[in-house]
Amino acid sequence: MVTKERMDELKKRFENPDDREAVAAELASLCDEDIEAVCEITRQQMAETHAEVDAMLVKEQLKEISPMISLSYIAKTYFNKTRAWLCQRVNGSIVNGKPAEFTEEEKKTLTRALNDMGRQLMSVSIS
Repeated sequence: MVTKERMDELKKRFENPDDREAVAAELASLCDEDIEAVCEITRQQMAETHAEVDAMLVKEQLKEISPMISLSYIAKTYFNKTRAWLCQRVNGSIVNGKPAEFTEEEKKTLTRALNDMGRQLMSVSIS
């Protein structure tokens, strides 16, 4: 029977070059059994991978500045959310069984927040 768990296990095993031929054979067998289920689960896996990559990109982009900024301040001021909410999205944490991610609008808000904070910092002059 084709299940998400079995497909996830095959995906993980595929990372090992020594297992690839065996995985390909098992996947071919699953396709013969129920190609539509294999396709649907593969689409789900691709969406999960896409979300993980997006989360890694956001985290990577913020890596150098995150020690300098207050995620609590950004979350409260620009999103009216908690620090935990923002951290979940930055880190791609699993929430309700799926990776937390920013919507396109939230990415724009985060960009505006960082730009706004940058402008405020640049306007400060200590005399």
